[in-house]
Amino acid sequence: MKINYTPANKFTTNAWANGTTTELVKYPPESDFVKRDFIFRMSTATVEAEESTFSDFSGLTRILMVLEGAITLIHEGRYQKHLNPYDQDTFDGSWSTKSIGKVRDFNLMCNHQAEGKSRAFSLNEMEKQLIPLTQKRVVLFIHTGRFRCFDQTLNAGDVLDIESSDCKAFDLECLLGGTLVLSEIKFK
Repeated sequence: MKINYTPANKFTTNAWANGTTTELVKYPPESDFVKRDFIFRMSTATVEAEESTFSDFSGLTRILMVLEGAITLIHEGRYQKHLNPYDQDTFDGSWSTKSIGKVRDFNLMCNHQAEGKSRAFSLNEMEKQLIPLTQKRVVLFIHTGRFRCFDQTLNAGDVLDIESSDCKAFDLECLLGGTLVLSEIKFK
């Protein structure tokens, strides 16, 4: 098993047209976001304009989860969906998508070589949970609180990237009540 821990202060935040974005994990590591030659990419972003048009990410499936605020996604000619904190929407990156609302969100994008899923859950202080490893790649993003996992203390904004070989589950202990996002990547 390979475990990569990255503290929040090691990430770089960049501006985009309507806010900021912070890349958390991408695979392969040497891939280039601009070239879009990654198999999967996780990031957080802010949308600071009340109305925004999403960039075209043709060839990618997107999962967008709201962390803070609320947003309405309008997938032109398809459907619209209102998202509150920890709600999510999965959609094709080629869709013409607009949004209304200011948020901080979590994003997972996968190309045709992988599929992903994300879920947020909260634990109370001193609560423990056994997390099953159903995929070979699992990433924890700590939104709020403090947790311990594999003898590593994780604070808000930290990421723990787990590449599993034969481990079937791991223990997660909450040191200070909070919420995290667990993402699982399945390679096709």
